[in-house]
Amino acid sequence: MDLSDDDTLIQLGDVVDRGPDVFGCVEELKKIKNLISIRGNHDEQWLMYLKTGGMPSLWGQGAAETAKSYHMYGIQPEVHFDFFANQKKYHIDENNNLFIHAGFNRHHPLTESSELHYYWDRDLWMAAHSYSLMKKKDHPFKIKDDFKEIFIGHTPTTYHNCPVPMHCANIWNLDTGSGKGGLLTIMNVETKEFKQF
Repeated sequence: MDLSDDDTLIQLGDVVDRGPDVFGCVEELKKIKNLISIRGNHDEQWLMYLKTGGMPSLWGQGAAETAKSYHMYGIQPEVHFDFFANQKKYHIDENNNLFIHAGFNRHHPLTESSELHYYWDRDLWMAAHSYSLMKKKDHPFKIKDDFKEIFIGHTPTTYHNCPVPMHCANIWNLDTGSGKGGLLTIMNVETKEFKQF
C-alpha cells in the first residue's frame, strides 16, 4: 500500500509515545502533503508541557522519551510546537466517517463530549466490543450521532490478544500496540486493506 500525493493520511494520535525518535517521526509526518493529525492523550500531555514548561501530571505517557529524542538531535522541543498545537480533536470526512483518538459519550452528540473523552475514553470501544461478542444483530449498536464508521486508536487490540485491526459494530480500532511491542498499522478506509510495520 503506497501513499500518493492525492491520498490523505489521517494519523489517529499518540505521535508522542515510548519510541526513541519522536523528533524524526514528526519530521516525516510533516513531509506528507495531505496530513490530518488527530491529537491523542500522549500528544495532549506533551503539548501541555510545551505550553507551560511544567511537567505533565502523567509524565509516563511518553514525554520523557520524547524529550530525550529532541536532545539526541540537539534541538529544542519547541521547534514542533505548531505541529502539536494544530492537531485536531477529531475529523469527520465527506462520507460521514469519524476519526478520533479515543472516543466520546455515545449517548450524547459528539460535540457535547469533553476533550478528555476525545483523548482518554475507552468506554466507546469496550461497549462496541461487548456488543459484538453478544452478536445481537436485531438490536443495533446505539450511537447518538449517525456516523457511517468510526476509526479510533488509544486502546491497543493487543489487549484482546489480537495483533491486527479489530472491527466491532461500526467501529474500527487501528491501535495495534506499536508503542507496546506491537506493530504500526496503516489502513485504506475504503477497501479496509491494511499494512503493518
